[in-house]
Amino acid sequence: MKLKSMITLLVIAMVLLVSSCTTFKVSGLQINSEMPSYNNVGDFDITVKVTEFLGAPGGANLANISSDNMDTEIYDAIQREIQKMSGDAAVNVEIEYVATLGNYVANAVTFSIFAPAKAHITGTIVKFND
Repeated sequence: MKLKSMITLLVIAMVLLVSSCTTFKVSGLQINSEMPSYNNVGDFDITVKVTEFLGAPGGANLANISSDNMDTEIYDAIQREIQKMSGDAAVNVEIEYVATLGNYVANAVTFSIFAPAKAHITGTIVKFND
C-alpha cells in the first residue's frame, strides 16, 4: 500500500515538474507602426543554449542570479543571422524557451544549482527598399 502511494506521489510530482511555467526576459525589442517597405531575404531557425544558475530550467525562478543570461545570447544570434544574409532587420521573430527532461535531470542532480535550457528562435530576415 505504501509503495503504491509513493509511486502515485512521484508521478504527480513529475507531472507538476514537467508542466511548470516558462518565463524569461528579452530586452531591446522594437515595435514600428510604420514599417518601411522591404523584401524578404530569407528565414532563419536557430537554437541557442542557455545556462542559468540557482533556478529551474525553462521555468519561473525566484532567485535565479542569471535569469537574463539569454538576453545578449539571443540578440547576438539574431544579429549574426541578419549579417549572414546581408539583411537590415529581422521580422516575425518568435522565441521559445525549451527545457528537456535531460535539462531537468541535470538540474535535479545539482540541487537546482545548474539550470540548462535552450532558446529556439525563428524569424524572417528583410532588406529595406531604398
